[in-house]
Amino acid sequence: MPYSMEEMVQILSIRAAAESIDVEDTALERMGVIGARTSLRYAVQLLTPSKVIAVTCGREIINAEDVDEIDELFSDAKTSAQRLATAQGFLS
Repeated sequence: MPYSMEEMVQILSIRAAAESIDVEDTALERMGVIGARTSLRYAVQLLTPSKVIAVTCGREIINAEDVDEIDELFSDAKTSAQRLATAQGFLS
């Protein structure tokens, strides 16, 4: 793995600050775990939709539950490719 989880959390924190997105520490940690499971790119891509969920719920700060909800709704590229490869008749 090119980045440790701590490095991913730091990168995610910097990216959130650059995009003016407020994120709880627990949410950043959750994104770090997701990034370790998938990729840093996917974890970074969770920021904006997580913000949309938070705002929809009347909050300005992303929490871990927002991140979990978005992670359930979307798939990273590797998971999507695996699902397509195993789908019978989908690509044939």
